[in-house]
This record gives sequence, C-alpha cells and structure tokens, in this order.
Amino acid sequence: MSVGPAKRRAAAIPAIAAASTTIWLATALPVRINWTTSAPLGVYSIQRAAGIERNDLVAACLPDWVAALGFARGYLSAGSCSSGTSPVLKQVIAVAGDDVELKRDFLAVNGRVVDRSRRHSTDSLGRPLEHVPFGRRLVCDGEVWLLGIRRERSWDSRYFGPVSAASIVAIARPLMTRSAGDPK
Repeated sequence: MSVGPAKRRAAAIPAIAAASTTIWLATALPVRINWTTSAPLGVYSIQRAAGIERNDLVAACLPDWVAALGFARGYLSAGSCSSGTSPVLKQVIAVAGDDVELKRDFLAVNGRVVDRSRRHSTDSLGRPLEHVPFGRRLVCDGEVWLLGIRRERSWDSRYFGPVSAASIVAIARPLMTRSAGDPK
C-alpha cells in the first residue's frame, strides 16, 4: 500500500520541527558539545571569559603554531579560532604568579603535585611528543597553564607551555556530561 503525499508531509512535520528546534537551540544558546577524550563527553554552557581563575574549565584557542601541529596530528578539528581549529576544553591549573615545576613523572603548581600529571613521551599512536623543558618557571602576567581534565592522554601545557590568557574565549560549565565509566 502506497502512502500519499499528504500523509508523507504530515509525517515529516515532527521531524522538521525537531531538526529546526535543535538548530535553533544550537545557535541561540551559548553551549558547546564536547566529544573529545580529554574532558567528559557532554554539553557545556559557555559563558563570557571574565576573571579567569585557577581550576576554571575553559575553551581556549591555542597559538597558531601549536594549533597547526595539533591539527596535523588529529588532536584538533576545524573550528572558529584564528588558526582555523576548534578551541580546546581544558582546566586552568596555573595563573600569573604561580610557580610551575615540570618533572618526568609529575607537574607541580606552587609546590603541590597535580594528580595524574605524568607526561608521556609518545601519543596514543606511538608518535614522539615534544614537551616543555623540565624545570621550574614562574607564570608571567597574561599567561595561564592548561591541563586536560582527563590528563592521562591530554595534549596540554605540559607539551606546548603556557598560553595567553587572552586566548581564552569562554568559561565552560557542564550541563549534561557522561564519564567514560558511566553506563551507556
């Protein structure tokens, strides 16, 4: 039995309405969907970046040379940053005036070791990873250090150093997330 044009149009209306609503919400609400592995999968509200503090979760555009490497290696996708890549979603772990120390097995901020901060010599595909030289450094005015929430395989300031605080485009707050251990 064949379905007539009127029934096909009637059936399409809910699908069109759902798609339209989704598109409208995606453009009308300041949200970001994260599907990377360095932060929990989910939807984050995006708020204007004013008064960045240590431990804030932020969306930041990486310097062009860093973004080019990240894009070439597949760590970053195309997006809205001046480099043509997508902003990264990372936690601010150090701000101006903080003392950052990078050792082979850990990163410390103001003398406190950051959990799960051991750096790796290769990425998940076995390619060598350059890193910031070992040692201590003071975070300068206008700089921040970024670290992935899921630090074990995150490509962050341990590898490319501090970034300009001005490169932070937003503060991100989780709205609905799913951790790797959550049931599907």
